[in-house]
Amino acid sequence: MSNIPEYSVSEISTNIKHSLENQFNRVKIKGEISGLTRANSGHFYFNLKDEEANLASIIWRGRANFLEIMPEEGLEVVALGKISTYMPRSNYNFIIENISFAGEGALLQLIEQRKKKLQKLGYFDEKNKKKLPYIPNIIGIITSPTGAVIEDIKKRIKERFPSNILLWPVAVQGNNAEQEIESAILGFNSLKIKPDVIILARGGGSLEDLMSFNSEKIAHAIFNSDIPIISAVGHETDFSISDFVSDYRASTPTAAADVVVPEKKELLERLELLSENKKNYIESLINLKMYKLDTYEAKIVDPYLFLSGLEGKLNSEYEKIRSFIHNYIKRIESLIKGLSLIKQDRKIKDYNSNLLRQFNFFQQSFNALVKKKSDLMKSKVSILHSCSYERWLEKGFVVIKSTDNKLIKNINTLKNYKDVILKFVDGKAKAKITSYEEK
Repeated sequence: MSNIPEYSVSEISTNIKHSLENQFNRVKIKGEISGLTRANSGHFYFNLKDEEANLASIIWRGRANFLEIMPEEGLEVVALGKISTYMPRSNYNFIIENISFAGEGALLQLIEQRKKKLQKLGYFDEKNKKKLPYIPNIIGIITSPTGAVIEDIKKRIKERFPSNILLWPVAVQGNNAEQEIESAILGFNSLKIKPDVIILARGGGSLEDLMSFNSEKIAHAIFNSDIPIISAVGHETDFSISDFVSDYRASTPTAAADVVVPEKKELLERLELLSENKKNYIESLINLKMYKLDTYEAKIVDPYLFLSGLEGKLNSEYEKIRSFIHNYIKRIESLIKGLSLIKQDRKIKDYNSNLLRQFNFFQQSFNALVKKKSDLMKSKVSILHSCSYERWLEKGFVVIKSTDNKLIKNINTLKNYKDVILKFVDGKAKAKITSYEEK
């Protein structure tokens, strides 16, 4: 017993502290975040756990703003830091400097958990999808202000159907991306003049790069947006939670531009086709009416043929009936001609009405143009009048001219003349120069 060293509580605690902190001064520890809380001070407190143990962990506020990713309940991470002890309580803690995802497997598991949760809330249901406008007047775009994505979208929209574009620049990966994207969606929805549709876009990247678009916070913002949102994140094979929640998923940012506006050429061709179809329909309708008229006329003739076969039996009434039918046919023919004239007259009236409307429109446009030109002329005359030297004469200034009517602007020119003419607002006077004084 005499060879066993003796320590005070403070001494052994200090030795343990130094031993732990020296041996585990900078280590990486893999585990799942559990019991996550953030104090009012800004510090994070949680446990890193695995199947057999828990490790109390702390991220101080000063490090929280520089983390590679933000801590989240249930997230499996690799944390970099050091072991430290708190001697008054004989506790040891893991002081974390940075955290990163513990491989793609952990990310996929987390994404799947979020998808199941949001699906139960109805975030992916088709009945909750908002309809995209056919020809939007203003298109909102949420993406990085630099890089190929925004340029590709702008170029494609310009090629297909030029529209007004409103860009809300954001970071598309990193610590600030999630907050900036959420703020952009809320910001567009709070504008007085809102865009008709929003494109949320970024280029391709690793699963970790795209994690901001797998955020529950962004999913909530998309789902609650009053403006329809097109998600165009990554490449065609990339899928994110924003794709499932959004009102339309485009495989690429360029594809989103194809969806958001129609091609002008195709639209014009479609309008031309509709016009041709309408014309054909009207012609078919007219032909049908004419066929019915022919049928009616044939039916009017049939009684005559029928009655003529009864000539022997109805000889006494034959002439009366034939005369009646003959007159009836004449009346029908007259009505048909009258109907044709009525149609023509109606066309003329409609044509005159259209001409009158066009005349009134052109007359109003001409009057507005004349008034605009007149107002512009009055404005220019007013400006010219305000610049007139006579206005300066009214304020007490004098114009000096030589006896041969040349304007004298400075003292050097004045030295060439002995006699000058002074022009006032209400008359002229002659003066003799006796001396000069320069500045």
